[in-house]
Amino acid sequence: MKLTLYTLTICLLASGLYAQQSPVNIRLKDVTLMHEMRATPSPSDKAVVADRIVSFQWPLQEGLYVVESGLDGLDTKHKVDKSKVRYSLRYSQDPTFKTGVVQVETRWPFYNPEKDLTPGVWYWQYGNVKDGKTKWATVQQFTVETNPDKFCPSSLKEVLAKVPHEHPRVWLDKKEWEHFIRRSISTPERKIYISAANKAMKTPMKSINDVNTKLLANLNSEMERNAMLTRESRRIVDREESNLDVIIRAYMLTKERRYADEAIKRIKEIITWGESDNVKGDFNDATFVSLGTLAYDALYDLLDEDTRKDLLACIRKYGNKMYDHYNNYLENHIAENHVWQMTLRILTMAAFTVYGELPEADTWVDYCYNVWLARFPGLNKDGAWHNGDSYFTVNTRTLIEVPYFYSRLTGFDFFSDPWYQGSVLYTIYQQPPFSKSGGNGSSHEKVLTPRGVRVGYADAVARMTGNTYAADYVRTIRARQPNILNEGSTSKAGGLAWFRLQCDKPLPVGAGLADLPMGHVFPQSGLASFSTRLSQTENSAMISFRSSPYGGTSHALTNQNAFNTFWGGQSLFYSSGHGTSFIDKHSVYCYRATRAHNTILVNGMGQRIGTEGYGWIPRHYISENIGYVVGDASNAYGKVISPLWIERGKVAGLEYTPENGWDEVGLKTYRRHIVELGKTGLTFIYDELEAEQPVTWSYLLHTVTNPMNVDKSNPDWVHVQATNKEGISDAYLFSTGVLKTDMTSQFFTPAVNWLIADEKGNFKTYANHWHFTATSDKQKVYRFATIINTHAKLSPTAQPRTLKDGCIEIGDWNIKVNLSSKGAPSFFVRNTKKGENVSIDYKGKATIVKENGTEKVLVDTVPELEI
Repeated sequence: MKLTLYTLTICLLASGLYAQQSPVNIRLKDVTLMHEMRATPSPSDKAVVADRIVSFQWPLQEGLYVVESGLDGLDTKHKVDKSKVRYSLRYSQDPTFKTGVVQVETRWPFYNPEKDLTPGVWYWQYGNVKDGKTKWATVQQFTVETNPDKFCPSSLKEVLAKVPHEHPRVWLDKKEWEHFIRRSISTPERKIYISAANKAMKTPMKSINDVNTKLLANLNSEMERNAMLTRESRRIVDREESNLDVIIRAYMLTKERRYADEAIKRIKEIITWGESDNVKGDFNDATFVSLGTLAYDALYDLLDEDTRKDLLACIRKYGNKMYDHYNNYLENHIAENHVWQMTLRILTMAAFTVYGELPEADTWVDYCYNVWLARFPGLNKDGAWHNGDSYFTVNTRTLIEVPYFYSRLTGFDFFSDPWYQGSVLYTIYQQPPFSKSGGNGSSHEKVLTPRGVRVGYADAVARMTGNTYAADYVRTIRARQPNILNEGSTSKAGGLAWFRLQCDKPLPVGAGLADLPMGHVFPQSGLASFSTRLSQTENSAMISFRSSPYGGTSHALTNQNAFNTFWGGQSLFYSSGHGTSFIDKHSVYCYRATRAHNTILVNGMGQRIGTEGYGWIPRHYISENIGYVVGDASNAYGKVISPLWIERGKVAGLEYTPENGWDEVGLKTYRRHIVELGKTGLTFIYDELEAEQPVTWSYLLHTVTNPMNVDKSNPDWVHVQATNKEGISDAYLFSTGVLKTDMTSQFFTPAVNWLIADEKGNFKTYANHWHFTATSDKQKVYRFATIINTHAKLSPTAQPRTLKDGCIEIGDWNIKVNLSSKGAPSFFVRNTKKGENVSIDYKGKATIVKENGTEKVLVDTVPELEI
């Protein structure tokens, strides 16, 4: 292969007046863009609804939401009686609500009409009902547009009319049972289940008394002890769940009585475990519902009457507990992790299994089905997952099994929801074949290559939607890892082996990964990713970026305007720290906190934890010749003010103090512009910064594999180099003034693993990472410019060369940039190679992209958000 040296010219401008804010630059003043709980009605006033049937949603009644820590193993302190909560809703095309009015009363703060509304202008109101009287909220106006591809799923009435009366009815249809068995004969999934079941049959059951409570002895706080007990009880419960699950499925695949007899013996014991003091956590509660449901549905004809009653009692007890927690809470929550990940799916399957046999199931099916239509599958529209790549895969079975069940039951294609097409792009761009994940969200550091559940998800979506990019993603990975779909294929959260046994649709054929653009932006989730060779990771440079309206709540991190770089699928400049537990000191101070990421500290302070520490993406552009994305983190910094995270801090003994990295800093502007210079591996980054008073600005870079090399020999820039096994990222850092630099391999707070032990009780130790900081003197206005060249180690490279006119040359790209604290923030990027007519121009107002005779003017647009 011919290797090319790309040249880049930078001319540093130091004149002009500081520009006033232009109308094309939107300066948000909101404390949050998203809320932990819904604060705005949807559809919002003047909204246009074109992609799916209208779902009316509104805030909870006052007093229903009580802020609690929400930590694993801690019991709810406040009980709220929600049984008598009622709302009113009315909608009409008459703004006076005198004609054509539909008015309903609901138990929950949402309502899905049975049919799509007529195209045109509509008006709607919700009201809180108390003592038989309705207090109406403000009238909202919205427009329904015609769209032949609009997502309009079946009403609940239509769904329930098709629920079979016999069992099994959920995990397979009794009428199709024999055909299902015959079709499974030659499949690898059948072999996996039967092999696992035969092994489980020979493995004696653990007792709930086998939970290793000795590990609690050295823990000091209630939070730590309960978190440990939750983890250790799940070790036993999940182990036995996995064994019993494959035994029951082996019976469904063979109808061999030996599997059924062993399953019945085990389920009778397991459903008693919930009474033990050794069991903590909502996942364990959901397990009893899940196993009880599976046994009841699959083994129904073999169960005696007493066992049926015991299983129904178990499902009723824990199902009611789950529903009582969900209703008038889940539907308004930004993203209640455990529920959306698994437990709502489990209650959904339970509800349809016992529908007609438990009276509570009438309410459960109503709630589960309609809350799915209202909020899921993605909790936003762009298809990305704000909690990050690791926690995305915890939702895999929910994202596939629930809509597949509804589709199988009704005949309506629930995968026609447009969200799934965006989800394919998220799956691919945030983790290309054989690549580490983009580096966002809890446990991102552990996702070193696409795992079987991620590939299985892409496989399922490809089959159900016909998306050929997803299909090529699967084929590309399976070409090297032919058994990848078997990895984790029966796991609790992500295993799709049973789906593949049910679904006989082939992988589609068509346009593949090489046909995709070099990057994609997800503005609602606040993510972007660019790759030079999406289909050939081993020879590809990649950069990921986050600036998210979700802020740093839930499993998201406080890494607004942060980037990560990769070569050959391995990290180079990358977020640091270890996810030891959700909120222990290292996890909060050195993993979630801004100091752990490749972004900027202001006066040494980082971004707020919670939705208040948000960023957003005002503008972006992608073509084959240039990529561009802007992140705005101007509102992200300050004291932690989230009631939820303040409560969690109290429980965990955390201090959100200036000494630990949180304080008011008077930040006015932090915009980071990222320009991908074609598919060269060259990235230009420009930071425009302003505060109300002089502050220090600290530019951060981190590595987790090898130490960084820092070279300050050139007076014009600081050269920082990150390396992995095959590649290099060379970062050349320019700035307004002289920078004081530091590099350390020590964390702000040591990483101590007190929670995650192996089966023998041994705790893995965590390695240190490397942290580079370049800090300015105190200035109100500051600018950084960075050129990053990500390339193979064997690729010839040259350091920049300073010319007499102050320009810096490194090849075919020319950039003029204002690094002075005076004048408007600006840069002009153009390709000087003959025949490459591409440029991007920013002077503090609109961004103008010119490409081959066309011109695109980019101004700020706030992404559509609803919570």
